[in-house]
Amino acid sequence: MNTCGVTIKAVAARVPSIAVRNFDEQWFSEISEADQLAWQDKWGIEQRFFTDSSRHTPLQLAHSVAAEAISLAQLQAQDIDMLISGTTNVVQLSQNEQCGLPKKLLYPRVSQALKQTLALENAIEFDIQNECSTMMDAMQIGHNAIKTGRAKQVLLVVFETSSNSLNRTEANGMNFGDGYAAIVLSRHDDPNLGIQSQSYQSFPNNYSLATVKWDEQPKTPTGLSFHMPEEGASEMGKFVPKTLPKLVYSALEKSAIQPSDIDFYVFHQPARKLIDAWCAYLKIPSEKTIKIMQEYGCAVSAAMPLAFNLALLQQKIAAGSQIVIASPSVGWGFGAQVWQLGELPKCSPQIHQSILDSQNTTRNESQ
Repeated sequence: MNTCGVTIKAVAARVPSIAVRNFDEQWFSEISEADQLAWQDKWGIEQRFFTDSSRHTPLQLAHSVAAEAISLAQLQAQDIDMLISGTTNVVQLSQNEQCGLPKKLLYPRVSQALKQTLALENAIEFDIQNECSTMMDAMQIGHNAIKTGRAKQVLLVVFETSSNSLNRTEANGMNFGDGYAAIVLSRHDDPNLGIQSQSYQSFPNNYSLATVKWDEQPKTPTGLSFHMPEEGASEMGKFVPKTLPKLVYSALEKSAIQPSDIDFYVFHQPARKLIDAWCAYLKIPSEKTIKIMQEYGCAVSAAMPLAFNLALLQQKIAAGSQIVIASPSVGWGFGAQVWQLGELPKCSPQIHQSILDSQNTTRNESQ
């Protein structure tokens, strides 16, 4: 029997170059000010970041953040023996011929390309996809692979380019920002480290409330756009605020601990009011979590690791903490994991691609 533990060795995150605030005339000029004000009050999002396809392809940014995670974990490419990647975006528009891929392809089929560009010669690779919960699900799969002896070093990569599927004429098209993230999980000799308990639930009852559909008259580069009916937000309010805490309570009960015993909560980042509701149902203070949607929008599967990275940067999590990672995903699925940390994961010191590009330009000019 394998008695090893699992540690989160590194968390890396990246937001791309184009910062777009609400009421931006270039991006959201067709949405009335009244609709924008109502939408902003409902979701608490003030800004998001979009990928500048003239400067970076999604695959390049995914490669960059994955390579940073490997470096932060003090590993080499050949040390990685499992790669799990995922994205919610259905159509890839960037140039990928260098990886032997066609110009346009359906997602998610990118793990082989990432394996090739990262030179992960010893890794088995595959893709998963569960919308906003993809990184959390990848952490469970990677954790299980290490616990069963199937892997020692697992690289998880998610990347989201929702900007390709945003209908700029509808307020709900303002929800999302692009984001890229990677996590390295590693085998540890301490069997007490890793996921202590978990709970998941998936049901499609409310699928139509929030989904991506083909447009009869395409208004986006992909021909796809995010759709939410007018009553969508109010209908979501009937079950999303309560269901996620139920899964958290279920996971905690398996470990015989209370919400107050948890040191920090890393939630998905869909809306300010939702996170406030989750804290209220769990009876935990707001200081035990982080809210980032006001600056980064909802970055889908990259939102949780972005929040995780920023919480580490802001020293909100201490070594040896017990944390909860929890997320809903449209479809609808919900999940929660209780993690026992050891040493803190290393994290990205800078997550803004535009600043990193500027630093690289300055460095090159000085050489």
